[in-house]
This record gives sequence, structure tokens and C-alpha cells, in this order.
Amino acid sequence: MALIGLINLAGVLRWHYDEGITHPENFENLDTRTIVARLEQPHSVWRWFTGDWVLGNGFYRPLPSLLYKLDYTLWGRDFLAYKWTNGVLALLCGWLVVGLAWQLSGRLRLALGTGAIFSLWQTGFLPGVPEWLSWVWLAGSVAWGWCLGDWRKGVLVGTLGATALWELGFIPSLPDLHMESFAYRAVGWIPGRTATLMTLFALMSLIAFCRYALTRHIGWAILSLLGLLGALGSHEGAVILPLLMALCAVVLKRRGAMFPAWLLAVSFAILLAYVAFYQHAIPINTEYHRQRLKRFDTMDLTWLKWLFPPAVPMRDQLLLLVDAPLAVFLPGFWESVLCMGSYGLALAWLLRQERLTAVGWLGSLIAYMPLSPVLPLMHYYYLPAAFRAFLIACLLSGLVRVAHRFSQALVACPPEPAIKERRYQQQVEPE
Repeated sequence: MALIGLINLAGVLRWHYDEGITHPENFENLDTRTIVARLEQPHSVWRWFTGDWVLGNGFYRPLPSLLYKLDYTLWGRDFLAYKWTNGVLALLCGWLVVGLAWQLSGRLRLALGTGAIFSLWQTGFLPGVPEWLSWVWLAGSVAWGWCLGDWRKGVLVGTLGATALWELGFIPSLPDLHMESFAYRAVGWIPGRTATLMTLFALMSLIAFCRYALTRHIGWAILSLLGLLGALGSHEGAVILPLLMALCAVVLKRRGAMFPAWLLAVSFAILLAYVAFYQHAIPINTEYHRQRLKRFDTMDLTWLKWLFPPAVPMRDQLLLLVDAPLAVFLPGFWESVLCMGSYGLALAWLLRQERLTAVGWLGSLIAYMPLSPVLPLMHYYYLPAAFRAFLIACLLSGLVRVAHRFSQALVACPPEPAIKERRYQQQVEPE
């Protein structure tokens, strides 16, 4: 936990610089300047809880509004100091990711690995992994297994490791409308606090939900509902939180936890009340909201990319074959085929061996669904990234487990060439 805290602190210091926040031509921080200008005018805090938030562009975000007011009270127009608040939120989210992974798995190393991956992403210290490294690992593992007499184990080790390396670059490689990085949106961009604050409350709610399912203590149920209210009051992406609760409940059921049906029912009831209030009090049919929407013919590809990333380049290769059949002889086609097979084998094995992997795999897609129809900005991936980090931690855990079993099997039963060599040495030794 201390190491995760140091990683996040280093990331906060890394992004604590002025990228022209106060400059009129700096479009990325126009929201911050507009919010502060509104705070300098007469305003009512209560109106943020009954209608549009402080920016006034058609969203219900009273808690980020309060956070901006707190920063303005403390720092005034020293915008650079506002980034300390973003850093605190990111640090707390890094620790809460560990807590959620621990509650789901009951394994501290897996939880710490999840928190470390998430923290490296949000600080920018893990911007991606070179693709060639995945292919080197895959080829080396298959060769290693072949030399030791069990090529199947080599293939499994290779596909698990290669898939983990591909996934490490998944979140940083996602698109952003203005070509900004995930780390900048999470820590260095002041308006990104809407997503980090929502994620903080969402993680708190999910942790408390899991604790209630495991312990049946009513206090955890109350905390879970409070976290849900906090998330809904921070960002509209929290509407998917009750569905994430249901996914966690299904996985925890296999560990002997109870299925908190009443808590899920109350959560969905709160969600329905939130949606009804939103439609009544918040202006959503505006030109701004229409401009944010993607064309809906991209929705299937967006979801497919989150569910099975190699399927998108494979689809592109198949479309290319329609117009150019000879493309089947190009390396790109076979690279896509091999990537599809490796990813599918690793994921199928992992889901069969460890069902909680589904929380990371499906949870990341579910968490992104509310924001998938709109033009992408990197902070939209903040909550999904927590689940994606859990998937990678499961992949690495499975890789270590397979490699360990393989090494134990080799000690107990050496491969055929080693047995023949040992018998030969026994025959030539003098009596």
C-alpha cells in the first residue's frame, strides 16, 4: 500500500505544472475558468442539488460543484493549486481499487497487483507496452515448453503472458477527442475530477456492498447506499453502478456469500428515482448534448473492442479480404489471426479456472456502457480502468500459477531427454 501511495504521489508531482491554465486560448481548461468566473458571481449552493451544476451545461453534479467551491475558497484564482485536489482523489482511488480487488478475491497479492497497475496507468508511468515484446514472449514460451517436453504448457504460458502485455497497453491506447493521455485526464486535468470523484464513491459503494454480502452487517449496506448517492451526485456515469453490484454479488455467491437481493432492489429504486429527477430537472435536450453523441453505428465496434480487443483488427482484415483477396498472404492478416487465437485461449482458460476474472472482463465493459455513446475523453475510462486492471492482475496470477505447476512437474518427472541422459550416465559410470 505504501508503494502504491508513492507511485501516486510521484504522479501527482509529475503533473503539477501549469500548461497555460489561465491563458484564454487554452481550450482544455476553459471549463475551469468558466466555473471560477461563475463562483465569483452571486450563486446559491442549494440550486446545485436541485438542478444544473455550477458550469451550467446540463449535468447533475452537485458534489464536484462543492469541490470547486472549496478549491476557490482555499486558493482563489491560483488554478495550479486545484491540481492538489485531483491528486488526493487519485491517491484515494488507487487505494480503494486495492480494497475492491481484495474483497472480491480474498487474495492480498492479487489486490496489490491490481492497485499497482491502476496507479501506473493513472500516473502515466505505464503508457503502454511495445507490441513486439508480446510476440517475443509468446514465441519464447512456446520454444521453452517444446524444449522441456510439454509444448502445450508453453503455449498456455505464452498466451497468458502475451495477453497480459497486450492488456497493459489497452487503456493508454484508447482514443481521446483532443488526443490527451489517460494520466493527464485523471491527474493533470482539473475538470477530470468529476470522473475521479464519481469513481471514489463508486469504489466505496462496491467495497461496502461486498462487505455486506460477506458479513451481513447492516452498517455496510448503509455505507454502500451512501456511496451510490455520492457517485450519482458526481457524474452521470454512475448510473451503471447497481449493475456492477449485481455482477459482484454473483461472483461472491460462489465464495459462500449471501446474495443481497434487497440491497440491489433498493439500489435500482434509487437509480429509477435519479433518472426521473434528471429528466425533470436537468436540461438534456440541448445542442451541447447532441454534439457530444457519436454516430450510433459505432456502438457495436466500441463494445466489441472492450469485450474482445483483437476482434476489431481481425474484422478490418476480413473487410480488406473482400476487396483484396490476396491480402491473406500479408503478415497483418496472420498476425490478427494469431492474436485472436492467443487472446481467446488465454481468456477461455482463465474464465474456466477462475470465475472472478469475469468481474474484470465484463465489469470494464459494463462500467463504460453509459458513456460509450458520446465522443470519447480519457477520463470516461477511469472507473472501467479499475476493472481492467483487475483482469490483468488475474492474468498475471494465472501465469505465475501455471509456470509454478510446470516447474514442479518437471522436478517430479523430468522430460524424456533428461531421463535418457541420466540412464546413460548410470550405465557408463565404473563400478
